[in-house]
Amino acid sequence: MAVKSIPWHPRMLFVAMSFPILPQLPACKAILRQNLLQRKSQFANMVLTKRFMQEVAMYNKHLDAFLMAADCGSFTKAAEKLFISPNALIKQINLLEAKLELALFSRTNHGIALTEAGKSIYRDARRIIQISEQAVATAHTLEAGKQHAIRLGSSLMCPARPIVNLWLAVSAAHPLIRLQIVPMDDSKNNRPELLGNKDNDVDIIAGIFPSTLWKNRCNALTLRQIPLAVTVPINHPLAGRKHITLTDLYGETILMVERGDTSYIDNLRDEIEENHPQIHIHDVPPYDFNVFNYAENTGRPMISVDLWDGIHPALVTLTCDWGKEYAVPYGILYAKDPTEHVMEFIHVMERVMGR
Repeated sequence: MAVKSIPWHPRMLFVAMSFPILPQLPACKAILRQNLLQRKSQFANMVLTKRFMQEVAMYNKHLDAFLMAADCGSFTKAAEKLFISPNALIKQINLLEAKLELALFSRTNHGIALTEAGKSIYRDARRIIQISEQAVATAHTLEAGKQHAIRLGSSLMCPARPIVNLWLAVSAAHPLIRLQIVPMDDSKNNRPELLGNKDNDVDIIAGIFPSTLWKNRCNALTLRQIPLAVTVPINHPLAGRKHITLTDLYGETILMVERGDTSYIDNLRDEIEENHPQIHIHDVPPYDFNVFNYAENTGRPMISVDLWDGIHPALVTLTCDWGKEYAVPYGILYAKDPTEHVMEFIHVMERVMGR
């Protein structure tokens, strides 16, 4: 069985040692071991003392006895609720204190009270129980095969990495959703048909999209606006610059997607044609790798976005001051009639974006 990710918390180290049911679940040891190796840097943020971390292996009896005594304010009352004798309960508390080398309770003729150390342990112990219960419930769910894969189409023009990075930041809180990367080609006109098509195995696509959304054949969740940029061959005179202006393009013939593909780029075309006739425009079809090759072969700049920087090893992308903002929407494309699981993923992304 493949090792799957479960919600992580640093204290799962001692949950793994102490919670009696975990060893009975076939995947749990591997799951916890993997998460420990991947997240070990988070141990610096632990609240519990080192001694308490070592002691949690006694959680089964001694921690329960400690919590009950703290809640009841009496060893006798706690023993009654645990159906053990007062002497047996006191022995467990004494063993816990001896192991920790901490006084957890102050004993007086009027009863017991938590010390400052005891209060700290009490707060963290409660969280341990909550985390352990969540870990077991999640492990059972994963073993039952209830995790759902969201198929993310990936290509040179629609790289999966930005969405994967965004998802990794929140995936631990959503263990039942898994991203599955599916290769696809860059035939732009086919993208709406790919979405939700079981034969093509694509649920969502991440990339820039036209204003018409392919005549409303799919839905889109906009994540951000990406400023238009200029991509040039590495031997172009402007290649050594990081930032240019429109006047730097005077005398150049630039490659631009043909009019009507999207209004966002048409607006820039209008600006150039009306106010910068020194720049010539050469129409190209919707972008794919062939267009990038054409730019490299002809030595011509092309209108692009930084998302595509690095697609072609012989091209570099420069930011440009257009005089005003020209940008294209970037986000997630999904079917007009998405599945329940796809919509769940979309809602998670909406919350990530604060919507």
